[in-house]
Amino acid sequence: MLENNTQEQIKLLEENFLFKFWPYIPPGIIKKEATSKDVSQKLSCLVAERNQPFISLDRIYFPLAERYLEATRITNKITGEVTIGERCGALPLEEQLDLLKPYKSIILGDVGSFEGTTLLKVCSLLEQKGLKIEELVLGFVGKVAQEKLSPKYKLSSLYTFEFYEWIELRDFFGIDGRRQFGTNNLMPYWNNLSSWASISLKDDKNVTSLCKEYNSKLLEVLEKGGYDIQRIDTRIKYMESEQNE
Repeated sequence: MLENNTQEQIKLLEENFLFKFWPYIPPGIIKKEATSKDVSQKLSCLVAERNQPFISLDRIYFPLAERYLEATRITNKITGEVTIGERCGALPLEEQLDLLKPYKSIILGDVGSFEGTTLLKVCSLLEQKGLKIEELVLGFVGKVAQEKLSPKYKLSSLYTFEFYEWIELRDFFGIDGRRQFGTNNLMPYWNNLSSWASISLKDDKNVTSLCKEYNSKLLEVLEKGGYDIQRIDTRIKYMESEQNE
């Protein structure tokens, strides 16, 4: 848990970053922002109404889940191939799935789904272990994801959008990103902003610089607050974007 002073400084960084970032979004796109605290509180209320075992893919937005499946997208930095694997420091994914088998029937939660592809793969892995997914509970769901998910599962969400793009600031700030296959390393989004964040090529360098600037500011705030920034995963480069690192 971050101390209040550190939280306030990070909040100010987020506000300043967005002020500088929004001009790079094309005209006509409606800009929305939401805090993790607000979304987490609303999701907790939504889940509290359910009686089945609740399994979450995200600890930040579902702090009171019965169990967590520490799964994430794993990216091959050379080929760009994306698979599903365990998060950094977690048990191998197969072991995690085996631990969930006794539940038989579950509700599955996550912060959101943009296109639905990754979530469908996770659901398939759970179903292969004999679990029945009674409901999906999401904070945000894109229309494309809704069309893929709702025919197969009961789907509940706080917000449904026709997304241009959806991304968390922890990705822009470089403390999270795409995981490298076979390692605990991550590739920050600033390595591939056009594909991973829908940033135009003409703005790529400026947004990359902005992300790196605020990554440095965030690490400075955390370090001054007494937090061990060495615990943040090692950043590596991605494919042809290595020159940007």
